Amino acid sequence: MIKLSSKVCIVAMACLSMNILAVAQDKPTDPYNTCVDETIKELKLGNINNAVVESCSNKTKALYTKQIVQLLDQIKKQSQQYKQPERYNDIMKSQQLWKNFVDQECRNAGAYIGSPMYEFCPMQKYAERLEQLREYLN
Repeated sequence: MIKLSSKVCIVAMACLSMNILAVAQDKPTDPYNTCVDETIKELKLGNINNAVVESCSNKTKALYTKQIVQLLDQIKKQSQQYKQPERYNDIMKSQQLWKNFVDQECRNAGAYIGSPMYEFCPMQKYAERLEQLREYLN
């Protein structure tokens, strides 16, 4: 009976481990952290520094910017399809207001928290905006 219980326990643990691994692999990678890890490794740095933060923040923000433009295009098409041009116009108005807010907010963060925030803050805000626009699309 003990051998059977041990075998069942081992099989259950193996299944659980494979399930956890599958979930971890399904999770999207964070482009900023991936860039940081790769840059530190490539440049053989001991740790992250302001130059790595700046470089990876800019690369990631550029990626997010492209994705935001794609989502806005999809929202435009969807608004045309549903014959709701005001929906797209309202989102574009909020997009400009959001951009002004991000610019000022991140200038504040850089001035009061430190210089890496001039690049890191906008990247964070762009990631948040991506999620928001995805919600608008769905």
